[in-house]
Amino acid sequence: MGQDKAWLDWHGESWWQVQLAKLQELQPSRLLLSCRHEQNIATPHAEVLLDPPASDGPLPALARCLETAQMPVLALAVDMPRISTDFLRHLLSISSDPDKGVVYHGRHGYEPLCALYPITILPMLYDAMAHRDLRFQNLVQNAVQAGLLTVLSMTSDQEMLFFNLNTPEDIASL
Repeated sequence: MGQDKAWLDWHGESWWQVQLAKLQELQPSRLLLSCRHEQNIATPHAEVLLDPPASDGPLPALARCLETAQMPVLALAVDMPRISTDFLRHLLSISSDPDKGVVYHGRHGYEPLCALYPITILPMLYDAMAHRDLRFQNLVQNAVQAGLLTVLSMTSDQEMLFFNLNTPEDIASL
């Protein structure tokens, strides 16, 4: 993108503000925002959790969020602006068991950056980080095999919701 995605404009707001507003609509008991220190994001609407200086990507961020929340965590990436609040509500309604999360699977694999994670996945996260296996797909597959995540098959209509915007061409295609 040539710049930090969190600060790109989406209809007059930065991407992080757009995603935060969706999560606020869900009226969660706690709202956490994980970001890098250099992003300098501050908001009175969420607890900001800063990545350590030598961040290893989303797995340590998810672990930090789960440790802080001490309850299931709904993860939502900043670069999925098509995910709607209604879809997030639907995702949350699927599992009534706090020890079991939910993840979608599509033709490109699991969609771990818009998923519900139970606190019971923490030991797997710690193990993955200790072994430097930082691939989210591997973590999710292991959690599925352990019965910690319910897998939902993505419909063709849902594919566009999960489309990550990674290039200027992706944005232009919208």
